[in-house]
Amino acid sequence: MREITLEFKKIVGEGKALGRSEGKVVFCYGVLPEETARVRVTFEKKNFAEAELLEIITPSPKRIAPKEDHYLSCSPWQVMDYEFQCETKKGIIEDLLYQTTKETIRLDKFYAAKNTFGYRTKIEYSFTGEPGALSFAFHKRGNYREKYLLPEGCALISPATNAAALKVLAILNGLKLSTADLKTLIIREAKNPGSPRTLTASGKVQGSRVAALFMKRQDIVLPEMNIEGLDGFLAVYSNPISSVSQVDGIVNSWGNDFVTEEILGSKFSYGFDCFFQNNIELFEEALKEVRAAAYKCGKLVDLYSGVGVIGLTLRDLADKVYAVESSANSAKYAALNASANGAANFEMVCSLSEKTADDLFDGTDILVLDPPRAGLHNKVIKRIMEILPKRIIYLSCNPITQGRDAAFFLEKYKIVRAAGFDFYPNTPHAETLLVFERE
Repeated sequence: MREITLEFKKIVGEGKALGRSEGKVVFCYGVLPEETARVRVTFEKKNFAEAELLEIITPSPKRIAPKEDHYLSCSPWQVMDYEFQCETKKGIIEDLLYQTTKETIRLDKFYAAKNTFGYRTKIEYSFTGEPGALSFAFHKRGNYREKYLLPEGCALISPATNAAALKVLAILNGLKLSTADLKTLIIREAKNPGSPRTLTASGKVQGSRVAALFMKRQDIVLPEMNIEGLDGFLAVYSNPISSVSQVDGIVNSWGNDFVTEEILGSKFSYGFDCFFQNNIELFEEALKEVRAAAYKCGKLVDLYSGVGVIGLTLRDLADKVYAVESSANSAKYAALNASANGAANFEMVCSLSEKTADDLFDGTDILVLDPPRAGLHNKVIKRIMEILPKRIIYLSCNPITQGRDAAFFLEKYKIVRAAGFDFYPNTPHAETLLVFERE
């Protein structure tokens, strides 16, 4: 692999810095605009190259020291002054929305994070090393074969969660388990469980946590996994043929298999394998924006609803709320959350959004969308453009696919509100809200 030295000019959509060498565009994480860096080319095509950072030769005044040595794997913007992060992220969102819609869409507000570390509600650790001396690890960005060691866990999740994870690791090492036995350890953390719990030194209520150990064998016998800092533990069999930590069977469990989060005065439970937002403080701000965009109506439909948080937060504004979610476990918790919050007007539909019965959409006044990174299925867009709800509230973690979808809506709608949320500080990712009103 060849090494080159060049100046980088700007940061582009995926969060990489862009430079040019010998007429070719070069992308690299960990470099800031106006910095000169020595990099190693890792992938090369005729018109562009990908590179990894070796050395910063001329640092930017916006550069700060990273908190972790594995930052390029989990949060490559740790080296960037936080105010500059927000400024850069807002600009990237607006650029991507323009590229996809060909319309100038300015964010009315960009919400910065209060906490730039320890904010995550989920962490997934891989394993590396020999039996009896396993370590947690993250895969190296762009190179799945290489891993970073994580002797203290990761600073993106709370110290208490890392402490509990290390207790689990010590038990696994005592059993002399190997990487041939184990896939990953996933921990879910509720930041505001809403019930009396142990206070930290700062007087703040300590969160609630559940861990799931994904194992490649079903015959592994674990001791009692009642671990300080965890409210529950699951030993999960996950087929070794798949690289993904999917649930193919529960081998054993101790304590809870869910956590409960209090958000804006309501409680929401979710299972260890359910989707849930990763930054509770900013999710609350997003929910306030969503609520401000809604109004008293007859029928509200919430697609890609997860465990029902958005639809249930708006339940008092609609005569009837329909929530649609494809994950059976998330749909189960959405129904439980509706019951726990006394939402008699809330109906849960377990279905892919693109396969939902057409009559469910009929007469929709407000449509709420919170899809995964892939955005909306084209059948969903087609159905929306047929029923034309009065208002569309679209929350997204990917401005590229959101902009692609928005281009269709803008044929019949105008955008009346746009906001960004830094759900993922120190990374290139953000959440974006677009509110559409039928013209």
